[in-house]
Amino acid sequence: MKGMVIKPSMKNNLFTGKSTRTKIFTVISVAAIILLFVLSLFLTSFGIFGNAYIDLTPEGLYTLTPNMKKVCEGIFYMSDGELRDPGIKITFCDDPDNLIQSTTTRLIYYMARAVEGKFSNCEVETVNVRINPTSVAKYKTTSLTEIKPSDIIVSYGSRYSIVSADQFWHVGSDNKVYAFDGEYKLASVMLSLTLVDRPVAYFVTDHGETYYDVKNTENEMNRDTGSFADLLMQRGFEIKNLSLSKLIEDAEAQSIASGKTVTPKIPEDCVLLVINNPREDFKSNADKFGTFSYVSETDLLDKFMMDNRGSIMVSLDYEKELPNFEDFLAEWGIECTDTLVKDNVNSIDDGLNTTLIADYNFNEETYAYAIYGDYASRSSSPRVIIENTGAIISSYGESEGANEAGTSKTSRIFTPFLYSSKEAKQYGKNSPDGEYSALAGEGQVAVAAIGGRQTINEVTGEYTYAYIFCAASPDFFSTSTLGNATYANFDVISALVQNIARLETHASELGGLSYNNSDDTFLGKMLMDESIKEEEEASVKYDENGNKTTRVYHALTKTMAIVYAVVIMAIPLAIAAVGIVIHIKRKYL
Repeated sequence: MKGMVIKPSMKNNLFTGKSTRTKIFTVISVAAIILLFVLSLFLTSFGIFGNAYIDLTPEGLYTLTPNMKKVCEGIFYMSDGELRDPGIKITFCDDPDNLIQSTTTRLIYYMARAVEGKFSNCEVETVNVRINPTSVAKYKTTSLTEIKPSDIIVSYGSRYSIVSADQFWHVGSDNKVYAFDGEYKLASVMLSLTLVDRPVAYFVTDHGETYYDVKNTENEMNRDTGSFADLLMQRGFEIKNLSLSKLIEDAEAQSIASGKTVTPKIPEDCVLLVINNPREDFKSNADKFGTFSYVSETDLLDKFMMDNRGSIMVSLDYEKELPNFEDFLAEWGIECTDTLVKDNVNSIDDGLNTTLIADYNFNEETYAYAIYGDYASRSSSPRVIIENTGAIISSYGESEGANEAGTSKTSRIFTPFLYSSKEAKQYGKNSPDGEYSALAGEGQVAVAAIGGRQTINEVTGEYTYAYIFCAASPDFFSTSTLGNATYANFDVISALVQNIARLETHASELGGLSYNNSDDTFLGKMLMDESIKEEEEASVKYDENGNKTTRVYHALTKTMAIVYAVVIMAIPLAIAAVGIVIHIKRKYL
């Protein structure tokens, strides 16, 4: 139509026809929604990748003590002040939700995260070994290694240590948990991994032993001991050779030169002493027995055991007579017979019947079962093979232990480690022909055993141990069995070495202090609330695979629960208040 002006259409505008005040509140509303969305994303991501807490526990369970920080500074920094490279990785074998729900692992997890927050070269990671067992496969040096969800793996470069969460707690004689000793345990493990000087396994060389010659790798003996040496090196040891007679001679020379008595001793860095198939007896000078400063070779071994500094591994030839060395072993619970064990049912050789298929010790109360019990119980477990073996009995008679004279705090122990089968027979030497053909006994006998010493600390209630492992076979550590992947020898001995060495206890810089309290006590962080563990354990249930299915979440404290609730509610309440104000202003103002 003429005269009509058609205006171009206008797009709808958020602010069209609105007052200035309305426009302002509209912008605020949009900004608040965007802020709430961003905040939700932040809180969600922080809940997944981080943790925030306020430690209101009276024991300071969730706070690193000054001593722990000081020790960690020495661990994560080099002497020149530079950060250690590579750093230390702490791997928890379960999801964060499960770690936090369990009191046993929650304190350890938060402690590790606190260390990570303070030192940039500390990394904490979590993997679920139930869902993804291959994620920790590189830490399983043998098929015997079982890594559980409650295990913590501490690694430094190629070195690592696997520690159970239960080892971070102190348990009293009544089996109740009374203190958290996590800081000392974690610091001990980290320090042992980062020590410049590695723990050493020494092969004794004085008595015709078959040893690994570290100075001459072409030595013929190294072929027979190579697999055992590889095993030790995989477990983190440096290998050295040791002459006991030279230790004594050097001490005597120093005594003469200085005019003062110098007492010989096993080197301080020795964690494991290997005596493999000695052909001659250990030296002892009867003419010097009355001399105060005299030390025999077996005295050196005895002092090493009494100091709880390490353990000894022995293989013996049942044919050899070594009176001095045998007397030493008997003092520690081990007595080897001079008979040969044969088995025409459970052996793998043809006709000789001297290459035996060993039986495991299935007594759940024994130290042997604690090492390999789960592994041995599998229907498909490989067999341990023992060649040319004699038998071992307890020198304590029917008993498997005895208290040391004058004390009830220290005792000697004995436990069979491997048996022959029940069909085995023992043979003595037949005088006319010199062959082992005289029947000396029938039935199951121990062919390898562990003797040793356990001492209880009256302050902490913890035990310290020193072990002697002995196999009645000169070939027990030989490559013929250890180097054969179809046998279980490598796995079982590797687990044994890992247990008797206890490398983390050789982090000597920690001394005896727990580093958990400001007053440097031995007891760790004492639990004022004794139910912190009892409530959880009382309600634990297990599924058919032995995994925990229910756990109690024990709040930090009642005060902490209130603070947590206030913090969680404060943000939504603030947003709601802003929304109400905006709504009222838009509608009525």
